[in-house]
Amino acid sequence: MRKTDKPTQIYRFLRTRNLIAPIFLHRTLTYMSHRNSRTNVSRRSFKVDSLLFQVEKMRGDAETHSLASNLQLTFTGFFHKAEKPSQDCENEQNSVTLEVLLVKVCHKKRKDVSCPVKQVPTGKKQVPLNPDVDVQPKPGSSQSLLVPSTEFEPSNSHMVKSYSLLFRVSIPGYSQAAAVNGLSNGENLHDFSEEVMNRKRRSSTLQEDGETLFVAQMSVFDKNRRLQLLDGEYELSMQQMDDVPVSRKRATWETMLDGKRLPPFESFSHGPTLQFSLRWTTDSSDRSTAPVAKPLATRNTDTNQDARLSAPRAVHASREQQTHTHTHIKDHFSFFSFLLCVCVQFQYNNNTRQQTEARDDVHCPWCTLNCRKLYSLLKHLKLSHSRFIFNYVPHPKGAKIEVSINKCYDGSYAGNPQDVHNQPGFAFSRNGPVKRAAVTHVLVCRPRRTKPSLSEFLELEDSEREQQRTYISGHNRLYFHSDCCRPLRPQEMEEDSEDERFPDWLKEKTVKQIEEFSDVNEGEKEIMKLWNLHVMKHGFIADNQMNDACLLFAELHADLIVQRNLGHNFLLHLVSMHDFNLISTATIDCAANRLRLLRHRDGQEVEEEEDNWETAAESQPEPELEFKSLSTQGLKGAATRYREEPKRCHIFQL
Repeated sequence: MRKTDKPTQIYRFLRTRNLIAPIFLHRTLTYMSHRNSRTNVSRRSFKVDSLLFQVEKMRGDAETHSLASNLQLTFTGFFHKAEKPSQDCENEQNSVTLEVLLVKVCHKKRKDVSCPVKQVPTGKKQVPLNPDVDVQPKPGSSQSLLVPSTEFEPSNSHMVKSYSLLFRVSIPGYSQAAAVNGLSNGENLHDFSEEVMNRKRRSSTLQEDGETLFVAQMSVFDKNRRLQLLDGEYELSMQQMDDVPVSRKRATWETMLDGKRLPPFESFSHGPTLQFSLRWTTDSSDRSTAPVAKPLATRNTDTNQDARLSAPRAVHASREQQTHTHTHIKDHFSFFSFLLCVCVQFQYNNNTRQQTEARDDVHCPWCTLNCRKLYSLLKHLKLSHSRFIFNYVPHPKGAKIEVSINKCYDGSYAGNPQDVHNQPGFAFSRNGPVKRAAVTHVLVCRPRRTKPSLSEFLELEDSEREQQRTYISGHNRLYFHSDCCRPLRPQEMEEDSEDERFPDWLKEKTVKQIEEFSDVNEGEKEIMKLWNLHVMKHGFIADNQMNDACLLFAELHADLIVQRNLGHNFLLHLVSMHDFNLISTATIDCAANRLRLLRHRDGQEVEEEEDNWETAAESQPEPELEFKSLSTQGLKGAATRYREEPKRCHIFQL
């Protein structure tokens, strides 16, 4: 079973990552269409122009509904371990007095120092003390309190910022022993000295001849007019009036560690609590109109109703429609009830190694996804967990799934190959879309979609096992530049790296390195610069290419060599290459002839230019007698100097 450990760990990790940051929704898959509870009927009559009207209407209805509903509180009882359980609410000793006040925090005016606070009494009730939860209360015996909707309307003098409920519970004849036993935050009696206990007795505030007061507060509407209390059952932790802190503390998340005492949680088991149910009603006899608070659920749980139903929609929903919906869901699941018993059997080399217990649901064993149907489960296992091979085997009591290792699975890295070679800080951090190499994974290779059938998950024949392998077109690998061995980025895939042998930065670097040489003269440096740039530009890398490289160099740079008087240096370079058996003497002769022809052509051009000068001199009119001999002599001397000067520059001896 060690072969299945690694794939199982991988799929468990992917399951956790998909819960935190899902990359797709399972209800969008064709074989998971039953998970989508929405319909597209409303799209037929949808118009873009009606968006603004619908949003304004929803906001107005929500605000009107929140302020036009009555708040009904039904109290179950006041629980405190320091007192004895009650049997009858009418007995004064077995009940406590509960007073509920509506606290309104108004906006502060310019002349006010602090925000005005108004406390509006809503009523007093006798609540049972420590009632028996297992015993059903008598009809009509529950104490209810109704807060009218008019109390949540803004007053004329001050604009109300927030609403909250203040609960006050007074216990008559509350003894000092009870106060000792009812220490808050799980404190013990032996933790206090006699002096501390006497100080507590002296500082305790007794209300009306021995009554002790417990208080608690809950927010109804926050400062943004958002409703904080939904319909449901509530258990409120009460605090004794002496123990109420003066300043409020910020609510923070706290990690629950093993063996660590958590006083806020212990108050629900030791300290005094008040249990009640809350409902929003338009009338005292109407049903609730606020959305019901549901328990938290993961993305894979069965949810056939939207938890964010608006209040007007919940008001007008008919009971007949709810009955029809529940009947439809029941029939839908009863249709697949005979296939819900699923057993997973692991095999290795056609031998059974392990068999799981039969489950009465169709959850995926690796990612705990509720597929709801056996066909959807098998399709999910085949497409999402391709490291295994799944074969469906019919069973009289349900279904059996044989699991084996997929030896044809391509376990190479399927992500961006650039992330493997990048630095850890930049590998998986990106601010936007990143270009990737074009790779196509063929998921479905058939002309048209077939009807869902369990026969496609049966054990395949040997000739059909090739269909289990994945079909991928393209190369999801990393390429490198041929000159510098750097990784080739995806945006550079369209350009051939072989065309990048002669970048500008490499030219400058080569020239600077040659300039730093101190044991060669300036002529040799110039030849070295021209030769190195010539080799890099044309990509000469082999010894048998040197003959062609020298001839091409002489053809392309002959003018520059003659112009800079580098013929002698070029000849020494050719002789040095001949000493290393890189070129032949014929190559040296061809290169020298190329320079000689160029020098001869330049000489002819000079002679033609001299003839043009002589012709221009003869065509001029005769000067005066005293200047004739001087002018002719000066012209001949200038022509002689012009003819001898190029000859000195073109001297090239073999």
